Amino acid sequence: MRARSWVTAVVLALLAGCDPEAPPPAPPAASPSVPPAPAPAPEPEPPRQASPDPLEDDLAAGPLDHPDGVPFPLPDPLPPEARPRTIADAPLPEPGPAPLAFWVGGTGTADGRLQYPRAIVAEADGSALVCDKTGRIQRWDHDGRLRAAVRTPAIAQGKPTGLGVDAAGQVLVADTHYCRVLVYGPDLALRRVYGAPGRAPGQFMFVSAVREAPGGLHLTADYGDDVARVQALRPDGAPVWATGTYGTGDGELRRPMSLAFAPAAGEVYVADAVNHRIVVLALDDGRWLRTLGQPGRGPGALDFPYDLAVDEDGRLWVAEFGNQRVQALDPRDGACLGLWGAPGRRPGALGRPWGLALGRGDRLWVLDSHNDRLYALDRARVLEGAPGGGQGRIPAPRRDG
Repeated sequence: MRARSWVTAVVLALLAGCDPEAPPPAPPAASPSVPPAPAPAPEPEPPRQASPDPLEDDLAAGPLDHPDGVPFPLPDPLPPEARPRTIADAPLPEPGPAPLAFWVGGTGTADGRLQYPRAIVAEADGSALVCDKTGRIQRWDHDGRLRAAVRTPAIAQGKPTGLGVDAAGQVLVADTHYCRVLVYGPDLALRRVYGAPGRAPGQFMFVSAVREAPGGLHLTADYGDDVARVQALRPDGAPVWATGTYGTGDGELRRPMSLAFAPAAGEVYVADAVNHRIVVLALDDGRWLRTLGQPGRGPGALDFPYDLAVDEDGRLWVAEFGNQRVQALDPRDGACLGLWGAPGRRPGALGRPWGLALGRGDRLWVLDSHNDRLYALDRARVLEGAPGGGQGRIPAPRRDG
């Protein structure tokens, strides 16, 4: 019946001279003996879907076939790709579009290309180190030229998800699925390794982050089917303190993914990804202080916060995998100070960002992970997106009197 009505309408339009502006012909009058069909009820809006969890298979895969307390062996000798290379004749970065200064990458395994980048850290000279899902660590300088590359020693079990840099310029790698920390020299030559699978202090399940804290301790985050914690370790891996158990309440974490420090405030910020919040700990002993954020899409809300950084003015920068944006927060109360990012595929859009880093000057590096790109952005442009005209400023503390 529907096809016959459509043909009739077309014929009538042709007879009317095919006038594109003519209104469509009126439908034939319904027979008095046949009541018109009732209008269909409006379809209910679909429920809000939770963002996909990119690591949901990790807990099932787990490092279960390796004895607790026994480190994974390193290949001896190291494979050629695990030795650092200097890069010459690297491709130039791609400009814009605004507000990007430039972007680098693009899908591929050649030098300068990326395959789902998921860890980043900035070095003192303004360079950015990026690790992708091939296990490669690539170094871009402040101007976007690729300078060096190395691959982690083994990748069959899985690839790293966290990077750090210490005060001496050594590169710290959370070798996630091998339950260890790799320590590289500034030249990207592997120097030493510590860690082994297990739940005991100083051991790791899936180690997702490693950063050097003020004072020289290494702080790590790891998680497993019944483990979610932050550990403070000496640089040789000896345990100092640990905090966190698996759960959703105070003192509990679910998938801690990144760490950042505010030395002046004496605080550590933890990206508690699956709880969609940021946990604030005391820097000296890991005491639980407070949480920031709640699940949601609006300013100040969070959806899978995956990476953190603190700038010189004390703002807390967050890469949100689920909300596909970068957000700047006031670390005291979680108020939004700036927003940037919208999902999409073209350069300038953002797809499932795993990480960010604060480079030299006003540089903000952002991983456009799903699109295999690294963005160089001006932080001031993000702060222009502060809701309510806040302009991204943290007000000075009030003085009595």
